[in-house]
Amino acid sequence: MQRKQLVNRVLISFVVLLLGAALWLSSFPRMVYSWFEIERVEITGEITRISASQFKRALGDSTHGTFFTVDVNAVREAARRAPWVKDAQVRRVWPNALSIEIEQHKPLALWEDGRLVSIEGHLFAANPDEIDNPLALPEFFGMSSQAKEVTRRYKRFTKMLEAVKFGARITEISVTDRDSWAIAIAGDNIPPTRVELGVEREGWTLEDRLGVVIVQYPEVVKLMKGPPSSIDARYEWAFTATLPENRLNKLRAQEAKRQAAEEVAKLNRL
Repeated sequence: MQRKQLVNRVLISFVVLLLGAALWLSSFPRMVYSWFEIERVEITGEITRISASQFKRALGDSTHGTFFTVDVNAVREAARRAPWVKDAQVRRVWPNALSIEIEQHKPLALWEDGRLVSIEGHLFAANPDEIDNPLALPEFFGMSSQAKEVTRRYKRFTKMLEAVKFGARITEISVTDRDSWAIAIAGDNIPPTRVELGVEREGWTLEDRLGVVIVQYPEVVKLMKGPPSSIDARYEWAFTATLPENRLNKLRAQEAKRQAAEEVAKLNRL
């Protein structure tokens, strides 16, 4: 009888051990998963303008998974959708983390639709107010497909102005759908001035036209007794200039006085 009870106890103990082992084995995958599940995302690189909340929203569910299963390419593409992010490099960090190295866009100008233009000529959506001095950005107008070409021209025009110490900077570039170009310049001694450059032709480039304006501008100021209000440089080796605003106002005032005098004289003749 005692022997039978001992055997039963041994069998019961063995069954309990088997059940315990089965339970432990069934939970083992979940335990392993929890050890390697991504719990931390490290952001490095150029992050001066990166908003943590916006970046987190851009990543979404892309970082879900384990060290072994997370799709780093999907994480990279998600990161690139965040404002200010030009590119991102993603790597796994043992045993349960990701490292994302950020490269930011460097803003050059403001596009007409509110997007920013990078120094490479790429359009990207971001808040201009996050820039130190957003009002100092030049404005570009044209079709979005022209962004790279407008950027290239802006850099060339700027170098031309800096090379001769012209004392003005480009505040605006516009290109029509017919590929007609115009810029606006301004400086300490140069009021906002629109310069029509027109359509580029072989042998008479936009740079050639701007070069004529730069070289002859001081003489025009002397001749007009002040900086011109606008310039039309669409002519070969020549340009026309509008009189300075103060002289125009003076002439308008004189014309108004002349017309008033003629009206008085006309009334006296009646």
